Amino acid sequence: MDINLQYAYDQTLSDLGRAVFNVLKATLQYPAEPQAKAMKLADDIKFFDKSSDENTDADWVTWLVVLDIACCIPPDHPWQNSLVQSLDALRQRDESTPTSDSLASEIISSFPITVREKHDALEPPEKSEEGEELGDDCEEFSRWRNYNSFIARITRDHFNFWLVIPMWQLRDTLEEPPMKGSAMRCRIWVASEWIIHCADHLFNFVNTKDDIDESTARAFKGGPLYDGRPPLGVERWQFWKKRFSELAANATSLELDGSTTGRISDALKSMDGVES
Repeated sequence: MDINLQYAYDQTLSDLGRAVFNVLKATLQYPAEPQAKAMKLADDIKFFDKSSDENTDADWVTWLVVLDIACCIPPDHPWQNSLVQSLDALRQRDESTPTSDSLASEIISSFPITVREKHDALEPPEKSEEGEELGDDCEEFSRWRNYNSFIARITRDHFNFWLVIPMWQLRDTLEEPPMKGSAMRCRIWVASEWIIHCADHLFNFVNTKDDIDESTARAFKGGPLYDGRPPLGVERWQFWKKRFSELAANATSLELDGSTTGRISDALKSMDGVES
């Protein structure tokens, strides 16, 4: 499958951004095994990040290009594997990898901030500017699926600063009145992708026994179908399972295809698996 990186190229307006893009693109296109590409990508990212001594925005620009490229690569493509492995390689190389308690890493300290900023800019519309339904393969939906899949796959213990992102996706998909058609299929795809890859992290996070402050409660407030109940707790996890099942049961009226209901089934299996 040929990958079109034009979107990523169009986002890189600075000289530094173009340089980062050109180097990462050349590494991805080089005929090598995904693991070898991953190691080279990690070296490339580290090289540009080190240039932050001369350019204070170098780390931010570098990570933004990485995310823009990730938006162009489908989940089942070897290039995504290489990008995911490159992040894991950087994490393992750096003894000061940021944890939930510290963002001290020199190499990836700005990455979580860039992830949040990109998320806010990328979320697709429900319909076109003309009010028409977008196709399942439209660029907006494709980039959104690719981006969320990439971030979900790199989420690990001590590398999960953005759990607010899947919480928002699960809220939009399962706690809002359902729509029908391609927008709903895209929402379910993204929500199920987070569950499939990160059910254990989400289960542990939602079921925290710690007290939460008002700011956290606002950030994780439930949608209208769940409103008024605790933002964190086993009740919300069980509500999500119930809503996934209800969406599958109403597949015909919501215009959900077999692929979508299959992903719902996979998500429910992942949720059941982390409970045992």
